[in-house]
Amino acid sequence: MKKKQHLVVLCLLCITVGLFTLGCQPQQTTEDAKSGLVTLERRDEGYFYGEIDLSQMTHTQMGEEYAKTIVAVFPDYEQHVDSMLKDQFDLLAAAKEKIGYDLNFELCTTRATDIQRNIQAEYQEEIAGMQTVFAYDQDVLGDGKLSQNELLVYQLFGDVMRPTQCSGAAAFGDASATGTTIVGRNLDWDLLQHDDASAMHTVLYIKDGDQSMVMFNILGSLVPISGYSDDKVFVASLDAETLAPYPDTNDKRSYFFDFREALANSKTLEEAAAYLSTETYTMNHLVLMADEDKAQVLENNIGSPGRGLRSWDSTLQPGMTWGIKDTIATVNDFRLDGNYATPDDDPIDDLRFESFRNNITTALAAGKIDVAKMKEIVGYSGTDGKPVPSGAVFRSDHIPSIQSMVIRMDTLETWIAFKPSGANPLTPTYAEVFAKNPFTEEQN
Repeated sequence: MKKKQHLVVLCLLCITVGLFTLGCQPQQTTEDAKSGLVTLERRDEGYFYGEIDLSQMTHTQMGEEYAKTIVAVFPDYEQHVDSMLKDQFDLLAAAKEKIGYDLNFELCTTRATDIQRNIQAEYQEEIAGMQTVFAYDQDVLGDGKLSQNELLVYQLFGDVMRPTQCSGAAAFGDASATGTTIVGRNLDWDLLQHDDASAMHTVLYIKDGDQSMVMFNILGSLVPISGYSDDKVFVASLDAETLAPYPDTNDKRSYFFDFREALANSKTLEEAAAYLSTETYTMNHLVLMADEDKAQVLENNIGSPGRGLRSWDSTLQPGMTWGIKDTIATVNDFRLDGNYATPDDDPIDDLRFESFRNNITTALAAGKIDVAKMKEIVGYSGTDGKPVPSGAVFRSDHIPSIQSMVIRMDTLETWIAFKPSGANPLTPTYAEVFAKNPFTEEQN
C-alpha cells in the first residue's frame, strides 16, 4: 500500500467536558474532541462516530492521535477494554474442558505477537502509535489499565480466539426493489459480565483519498468487523468452526487487517475476494461480501478444496438447498459443495439458515425486497430471541446481536441497531447512521 508520509503540525485538542450516562453504567465522557485530523464524538443513538484524515499524517501519528482522542472523549476507555478482556478470558477459562486446553491471556499474547509480525507495516505502525498512549508496564487483567500487550491482543482479537457468531443476508438484481444490492448483517458477541463491547460501538470513517473506507467496530479497533470502501465494496466477518486445531502462527496473517487492506486496494468484490482467498490465516471464517450489483459469501475454509465464493445458484453440500434467485444468506457454517464442514449438524446454524430462506421467500411473495423488508429479515427474533428452537437470527440470548445493520449499496445509506449496554432487546431499533454516501464532502 502506498501512503503519503507527510509530517504535519496537529492542532491542539479542543475539549468540552460533560457527563453522560452510558447504558446502566455511569461514565464520564466529553461531547467531542477535535485535533483537525482526528475527530471523535458520542452520538445519542449509542455509538461513537470518528473521522481520521490519514492522508495528512503517518500511520504512527494516526495511531497515537487516535488513542489520545479516545482518552479525551472517553476517559474510562482503558477500564472498559481491560474489563472486556478479563471477562472474555474468564469465559474461556470456564470453557477449558470444552476447548480442550487453557486458552489464556499469555497464550493469546504469544499468538498475537507472532501474527503482528506478518501484518502490513503500516498497520504495525498504527498499533505502535497507540501503544505510546496505552503503555502500562504490567499485564494484569482487571486492574483498569491497558498495557501494550493487552492492546495488541485487543487489536488481534478475532485472530487469536473465537468471540463471535453472526449472520447476514442480501437481495440484489431482480429480487431488490432498487435493482441494486441491499445487504443486512448481524454482529453477534458473547454476552460478557460487564457488557463492555456494547458501551463502545463505533463508526469510523478513514479519509485517505481513493483508499477511504468506513469501518464498523468497537472503539479503538483498527480493523473493520464490518465495513465498506469508497468503491462500494462491503465486507463483514462471520465465524465458522470446523473443529480444526489452532495452527502454528509463525507464518499466519491477520484476516481482519487483510479485510482493511482489501477495502483499501480493491475496486471490485471479485478483486477483494481473490486477495482474501489466497492468504493463510489462523481461523477458518466466512466473509459476507457485496457491491452494487451482487452479494456473495467467501467461504474461507483454509486448506479445503471447496474454499471459494458462494453465490445464490452455487451447488451446495448434499441435503442443503437455497435456489432463491438474486438473494443470499449466511450463518456460521460452510455450505459449498466440497467444502469441509463439522461432522455434526448444528441446529443453531440450520434453524437460522431456514429462517432466512423462509423469510426471504415470504418477502418476495409480496414484492421485491426493500430496506424495510431487509430490516425485518435480519431483525427476525423468532418468538424468544433464541436460535433454538425459534430460529431467531437477531439474537437476544447469551450471544446477542450487538450490531444489526442494513445498507443500500448504491447510495451507501446505512441503518444500524446498536445494542445498549446493560440491555438485551428482543427486537432491533435501527438508527440512520448515513443518510447518503458518506464519501461525498457534504455528508459529514
